[in-house]
Amino acid sequence: MAALAVISIVASAVSVGLMIPGMIPEKDEHEPVVRIAAGLSSNEADTTSGNQPGVALYDIMGRKVGSVGGKKETIKDGSFIDIKVPFADGVGTKPAEYISVANGGDDALCIAYIAITQPDGTKKAWYGDVAKHCGADWYHSLLKTGDDDFQPSCVWIDRNRSNGLRFQGLGLHFNDFAATEERAAQLNENKDLMCNAAPRFRMYEDFGDKDYIPFFNPPLDLEPKTLKDSDPKAVMDKSRWHMPDEGPHVNKALIDQGPSRKKLRRQSNSPAVFGEASNSSVVIISTSPNHSAKELCESETSRGFDFVSSTENLFCDMEPKKLWPVCNETTTCACFDMVSETMRPGKGLRGRDSRSGQIPPAKHYTKTVHWG
Repeated sequence: MAALAVISIVASAVSVGLMIPGMIPEKDEHEPVVRIAAGLSSNEADTTSGNQPGVALYDIMGRKVGSVGGKKETIKDGSFIDIKVPFADGVGTKPAEYISVANGGDDALCIAYIAITQPDGTKKAWYGDVAKHCGADWYHSLLKTGDDDFQPSCVWIDRNRSNGLRFQGLGLHFNDFAATEERAAQLNENKDLMCNAAPRFRMYEDFGDKDYIPFFNPPLDLEPKTLKDSDPKAVMDKSRWHMPDEGPHVNKALIDQGPSRKKLRRQSNSPAVFGEASNSSVVIISTSPNHSAKELCESETSRGFDFVSSTENLFCDMEPKKLWPVCNETTTCACFDMVSETMRPGKGLRGRDSRSGQIPPAKHYTKTVHWG
């Protein structure tokens, strides 16, 4: 099977990314199979893992065709889970077009990608860096895809929304993230088509695994060859954004929820907890040129562990979002020591950095994760 072309983000631009066959779940002849992949690391340290989320699938008209509730079992960092979603009674075997994912427990989960294989063999997928591009809480992941070693970011969902994490779940329309160069160009020209059309993609602040999500009615038209929106105005026309009329777990306010509706909060003074570890006790050191400590520190929406980029020679202290240099032959003070994995004091009064006047933070990590 050839690699699947999926919308991705490269250098802050919408691009065509490839998802290799091994990343897609195997077909089940009787029910859809959904794969949820956590942001990856190269050892068993839990960094971007979290509870197994709840998953619900919907047909072209927003009718729920099947669902599986969230669980407290953990998707281990560096792994994924394949969730078989049985068809609900009385719906037949309608193909799923929409999906919602809600965190299943209090351990935050950072999702690198979601993929689905239908009983007829149809395959669709979505990368977490789309959510980052649209303003969601994010972090780097070690996942590599395709021939160009593309590394998508992962997006955080957290049921108790602790430590500044804002969202409990997400919803998306799989069909809209199949990629062509023309489709990517259109989404670059108009970011709203991807980020501000609720049925296409949305992060939700208040969301449970039984809730419904918006859908397009009537369905949108995509150009057959380019997959471009035939009528971009129709995408943004809220009169076409629908929820089921009435019933349990129908919250029409979800149409208006989105990243821009809640003010970003700094992480609390208490150590943030992601997966099973405090962010003050873990540092990630990456040799990948795709992982930027500078980008993490300069982003208002990044969340996660302290991070070192050996290619940039920079260390990001994530709680205050402060960049420090990595120590080398010319920079020997007020820098991150790669051997002791601590910050060296500066030469100024009380160990202050003579350049910025700031005091380097005291760092004592109990776990170091190396990303190669």
